Amino acid sequence: MGLFDLVLKNLFNAPLLCFVAGVGIAFFRNKQLLPGKIYRLLTMYILFCIGFKGGAPLVHYFGVNPWFFMGVLGSLVLWGFLQPFLSFYLLKIFTRIDTTTAAAVSACFGSISVMTFVAAVTFLEVLQIPYQGLVVAMLAIMEMPAIISGLVLARFYREARPSNFGHLFMEIFFNPAILAIVGGLILGGLLGDRFPAISQAFTTSFLPFLCLFLLDMGVLVGLHRSSLRSFSWSLSLFGLYMPLIGAFVGLSLSSMFGLDVGTGTLIAVLAASASYIAVPAAMKIVLPQAEEAIYLPLSLGIAFPFNVVVGIPLYYLVASKLLSFN
Repeated sequence: MGLFDLVLKNLFNAPLLCFVAGVGIAFFRNKQLLPGKIYRLLTMYILFCIGFKGGAPLVHYFGVNPWFFMGVLGSLVLWGFLQPFLSFYLLKIFTRIDTTTAAAVSACFGSISVMTFVAAVTFLEVLQIPYQGLVVAMLAIMEMPAIISGLVLARFYREARPSNFGHLFMEIFFNPAILAIVGGLILGGLLGDRFPAISQAFTTSFLPFLCLFLLDMGVLVGLHRSSLRSFSWSLSLFGLYMPLIGAFVGLSLSSMFGLDVGTGTLIAVLAASASYIAVPAAMKIVLPQAEEAIYLPLSLGIAFPFNVVVGIPLYYLVASKLLSFN
């Protein structure tokens, strides 16, 4: 199956169609569909389901080969620390944005997008491609390194607020999204194999809630279209080539560790995605001078749609060629 066929297969599934529909709705509606409290509750439920489904396989895999798991995780965390510095360097060379905003953008692109990961999981399940539960634990941990690197960049250029660092780290480690995933992992590990009816209930309810969430996400992306019009070509292109660089690193690490196609695809997605929730919230605290109208639409309005529509099928296609013998 070629890239065009995979993109079409990816587009013509319910969650992605809902996302596209949401973008269209944004042309006729100037606010999100879901009230804030419902949006947050839906987000927490989806993240908990992802953690729950990965809990039992993770416990089994970690018990069989813990050192291998730590090696893969350590390599991805190292990339999470380094990617913001590469992003910052590229932004300073090829764009004209100020140093503070470049640091905020770099932190966003060094982190991960949970919903891009969810879309990738859905894509693999449509194709019936298995993946290892260890990648869900990596999802919970990879949110943090890029924020730390962003703080280093900000501190180096004397733009951060040192008095806020302790509060910020508390928010990072006790972020509701992280807690939802970790809580799901723990309960999934404890209950997943023993109570299959509970696992089936989460699996059955996951898809309709995901469709509703992506519909609202599409509206949010559409609402940022006015900010995107003011972007230069060099800045817009950064939102496309930086995910490709991240995916290349993720696939290279997957090949080095001998991972299977499904797991390698998800690791590529993690390395390629950009945060539009946790990191922008952190940057508003420590880099209030940074232009939110640049770093948020760049990750949400360019990197997220690119990864969800084209990137995921592309990363899977390359993974199927590169990792099929593992």
